[in-house]
Amino acid sequence: MAGIWASTRWWVRQLTGEGKYDAYLAHHRAHHPGEVPMTEREFWRDEYARQDANPGSRCC
Repeated sequence: MAGIWASTRWWVRQLTGEGKYDAYLAHHRAHHPGEVPMTEREFWRDEYARQDANPGSRCC
């Protein structure tokens, strides 16, 4: 039963975008081990600024 809840939680976090920060931290640990990663707040500010600068194909 715990596996189902963990899978559901993971799926919802990916769907809502919450997993992006976790992916960023994993990438940062793997590729930049000696550097301090952005805080979650800094990460989201950067992410939203990047989206505004490059809107691509999104509905709104």
